[in-house]
Parts: sequence; structure tokens; C-alpha cells
Amino acid sequence: MGGGGPFITVVVPTKDNESTIAELMESLARQSYRSFEVVVVDSSRDRTPEIASRYGFARVVRVPPVGLNVARNAGVREARGEVVAFTDGDCRASPDWLQRVAEFFSTHPDAAAVGGSVLTAREQAGKIVADYYNEALWPMMPVYRVVVEIGARNFHKVRVPNGNNLACRRDVLLRNPFDEGLKGGYDEVELLWRLCASGFKVYAAPEIRVEHFHTSSLRRMLKRGFSYGRGHYLFYRRHPRAPLARYGLWGALALWCYYALLPPLALLGLWQPLALLPAAYAALAAAYLARGRGARSLAYPLLDILFYSAMAAGALYEASRAALSRIKGGAAKAGA
Repeated sequence: MGGGGPFITVVVPTKDNESTIAELMESLARQSYRSFEVVVVDSSRDRTPEIASRYGFARVVRVPPVGLNVARNAGVREARGEVVAFTDGDCRASPDWLQRVAEFFSTHPDAAAVGGSVLTAREQAGKIVADYYNEALWPMMPVYRVVVEIGARNFHKVRVPNGNNLACRRDVLLRNPFDEGLKGGYDEVELLWRLCASGFKVYAAPEIRVEHFHTSSLRRMLKRGFSYGRGHYLFYRRHPRAPLARYGLWGALALWCYYALLPPLALLGLWQPLALLPAAYAALAAAYLARGRGARSLAYPLLDILFYSAMAAGALYEASRAALSRIKGGAAKAGA
């Protein structure tokens, strides 16, 4: 696949993506930029590797299902490209995706990494939960309007790129691999924070686009929120001084305290704290109205409250696991 610009390796970690992997592979086959290879790092129990292997430009590497970052690092080791571009098996790349990635690294020689927008797949557009992924006040899947330079100082103020639309220089990744002990979300956030804290330049660019098959299921969305909460706590444990880690944990702590205090206060006849929920709902609805969300300004605040409650529950779960592990470890030492 000859052509100008850097040779790019596309790394695709997959796990049970048989319903969407063909969409991704077809979109890669249609890329206007031709100087690339594809490494599918698979840990599926379904037909995902069989489908991916039908495309001659792809190599399928099998790994145990032990974590997304393990698969990403395995893909980096297999890569021959100067640039490694990551996406997932439930995505579809725009036809100029790799062209835009190549152009960005060519015009920004200081860039260690660049990510882009992750749009709702056109088949799902109009479904309220799927659209919420992009349209939330702090979206799970970012949509950029301008090029953003991300550093340690503004890391907590901007939506950093997702791992399903992220490209890095391979030499940077070899020196700074993904943290394989981080699971449950925030996998790429931890890497990007390390890069920014070390002085590397990270960017987000609106013209680098993929579509993602967001779930339209509320249950799955809340399960994702719980997973993000677990990942956020692990991120905090590794980088307690990172503002994003601190502020997120403080928010989770505030929710834990609020929900824990409601029952005893209600028993004492103190119902005033319940007013905080409708007040938060009204403030969120006003913010969504200001952003032009129309009638969805009534639904999205409810999704916010549910999603961030699920995140707080995930963080509490992971914190409890860590505390229990420390107690057991201390007891084992005392008994030794």
C-alpha cells in the first residue's frame, strides 16, 4: 500500500464485535490514504477474527481476554508503522481518516499524539441514549469544533481524545506503553496524562473523525458509567495529584455522602436535602437549553444524574476493593 507521508499501523483491539467488525474493515478498505497496515488484536469468543481475516490488508493477532491495554500494547509491538492509529471493532472510520492523521503529524512535528471526534453512527442517530453520548455536557464521546492543544495545565478543562480515535508516534508508545494494570475505563486517559505531564504535545483535531456504534440501551450506558467510575478510581490511585483525578473523586465522594445521608435525615424528618436533586435537575436543564438541545433538555439531566451516580458507585466499588485488599494484606503480614 504505497503512498506519501508516514506509514501508519492501525491497531484494532476487538472482543466479540462480529456485528460491527465488517463495517470497520470496509471503512478501512475505502481509505483515501493507502500507506497503512491493520493489526487486529483479538480476544473474542465469536466470529470477529474470522470476519477480520477475510481482509487481505489485515493481520489478526490472538491474545487472552485480560484487558484492553494489554491488547493495545500487543498491537504496538506488532506495528511496523511510524504512527500507530487506534480504533475499535465497533467503529467506522471516515474515508479520509488516515489521510487526516498523516497530514496532522506532517504539519505538527511536535505532536506525540492526536485524537479526534467520535460521532454517533448514522444508523443510531435520533436515539436519545445514543445521541447523549455526544450531546452530554461532558460527553462520553467527544466532538471537537477546533484544534485543541492539550497539556498538563488544561487537561482537566477539556475533553481529551478517546482511545477509539487516537493516533500516536510509535517511538513514543514504545517508551510510554499503556498501563496494563488499568482496567474499567480511563485506559487512554492515564496514558495521555503521563504524556502531558512529561511535556509531550497532545492534540485533538475535528477533521479526524470516526463513527461509533453507541449503545441505545440505558442499562448498558449505566454499566459503562460504573466501569468508568472504577477506572477513574484506579487513575486517581496512580496519579493523585492530577486535577482531573482529584476533582472526579471529590465529586464521587460528594455523591456518596449525599445518598448515604438521605435515609437518616429523612428518618429525622429533615427532607430539605431532597430539594438538591430537583435543583440540580433544573440547573442541568437550563444548561442544555442554552446549548440548544430543545425538548431533550428535559431528558438529558436525568441521564446525567443516573450516569454520574453509576460512576460514583463504580468508584466506591473499586475503592472498597482496594481497602479490603489492604486490610487482608495487613492481616497476612501481622499473622506471618
